Amino acid sequence: MPDDDDLFDEDGQEALDEFDRLTQLLSQHVVRFAEDEDIPDEMLSPLLLRIAITSRMVGYLASTAKPSAGGLKLDLDRFRRDVEDVIRETKKDAEGFIARAKESIAAAELDEDED
Repeated sequence: MPDDDDLFDEDGQEALDEFDRLTQLLSQHVVRFAEDEDIPDEMLSPLLLRIAITSRMVGYLASTAKPSAGGLKLDLDRFRRDVEDVIRETKKDAEGFIARAKESIAAAELDEDED
């Protein structure tokens, strides 16, 4: 995710908390859907990307007085840059993510062994 300042002003902690809450809730729905539909891990990201792009396109159409193909292309370029920014920021925490994931896996395995 880009710096919080990019999305929320200094007084926007409440908005950030709500964004995080909604992200967590949506993630739970997506995980349940993926499990229910037996979606392979490698297919889930492209499915979500398609939904994200379609959502952005519909958002452009709904928020623009005179939508055009050129305008949509420019908006999709902005979206691509936003996605690239998120990926760049996320890569900075790759080591931390792996460490946290390993800890979670180890804890889950301990819980299974105790049951």
